[in-house]
Amino acid sequence: MRNKAIFSSPFFLSISLGIMCWLLVFIIFPIKVVFPISSEVVVYILLSYVSIITGYLVVPDGKYSKHSNQTIIGPPMIKVLILVVLLSFLIRYIDLFIFRGVRISYPIAQNRMLIDANTPKFIFILVSVTRYLFFVPILLLFQSKIKSKKLLIFCLLLFLLPFIEGVVRGSRNSFFYPSILLIFSLLYFKKIKFKKLHLGVLLLVFSMLFVMATGILKKREMIKKQDYKSLTTDAIYNDFLKPKKSVLEKIHGLENIKTKQLLISGLQTGQYYTHGVFEFDNLLKTYHKNDSLNFQFGKYNFLNFIKFTNKLGITHFDLSKIKKANPRGYSFTTFFGGLYIDIGWYGLVFMFFFGAFQKHIYNLVQRQKIELLPLLIFFLFLNFFMLSFNFLRGNGVSMIMASLMFILVVYVKNKITLKKQLNH
Repeated sequence: MRNKAIFSSPFFLSISLGIMCWLLVFIIFPIKVVFPISSEVVVYILLSYVSIITGYLVVPDGKYSKHSNQTIIGPPMIKVLILVVLLSFLIRYIDLFIFRGVRISYPIAQNRMLIDANTPKFIFILVSVTRYLFFVPILLLFQSKIKSKKLLIFCLLLFLLPFIEGVVRGSRNSFFYPSILLIFSLLYFKKIKFKKLHLGVLLLVFSMLFVMATGILKKREMIKKQDYKSLTTDAIYNDFLKPKKSVLEKIHGLENIKTKQLLISGLQTGQYYTHGVFEFDNLLKTYHKNDSLNFQFGKYNFLNFIKFTNKLGITHFDLSKIKKANPRGYSFTTFFGGLYIDIGWYGLVFMFFFGAFQKHIYNLVQRQKIELLPLLIFFLFLNFFMLSFNFLRGNGVSMIMASLMFILVVYVKNKITLKKQLNH
């Protein structure tokens, strides 16, 4: 029974479902591998999974007691957190729309140029970090078992706030990760069960996201009304993972433009989701060919943090050199590719301790240390997408920093409360 409980834990579900989902997309979508994948990549990925699972299993299950110190978070704190998130997004959009001059009506290319050309002021960077706590209020609401429809609605509305930036920047990711985080949160608290109604709602949500992604892709690439061939011939994914020729011919032979657009976008979604493994393979081959591997020792994955410390004058790293560690720029190389860039085969050691750390966090959450729940949910989210995206990099760094800030605030609040109780 104990083994059954372990393997049905959120950790194992996030790992196993992530692998199965990647394999399912790769098998179903009509795409073919351009270059044979090397055995080194396969071994690295397999051993990475073995390492993280071993690390998780090594840490014993926590022992819980009714008298364990519990973190109690009520509606007042959730309301304050909602206001903090709203204020943080407001400051973010003041920066974008007023100081950097972006507009929803502008072409996406123009908005991206304005964002890149005008670096944000330090205060905007600092204050807007807390916007990444948008998924935390609903976790606290469910964990504390608070029954409030109004509060639940406000918590759900927070997940829509990143969508505005997604429209402005033409970023599918801004629609993608908030929606998946919400689904993960609902699954964790068993608000979603594998019933027909729930599966139907999930299908509807993914269909809506797919349509949004299609619209963004069309605007971002500035495709002419009748021209969709560029998406299937010039896309970066095609270098290592091509759509099957027979399928392309059928799609391009269709007369209905909207149907053609949806099919091409769907095809690209499959490539988008699975191509990271083959990018990682190319990364290793490029390093071996040019003998050019220089470990970044965390600078690659935590580039956003390096940008922050550079701005403070604490560090003076050459950002362009760090970015060039990936020979194909911003292409996805899976979670493992980023790990390899930073520490090579020592990544297996990292994975072991990462698994052990996740078990430790899980044990503490089981003891009602609610302040650690956002970090746990983010790790589960990261586990699921390891074969596709590296959420440790980019937004992930900001989410970890925001979660740590939240943990610190709760810790300080609890200390103050305890001190007052002792004084009385």
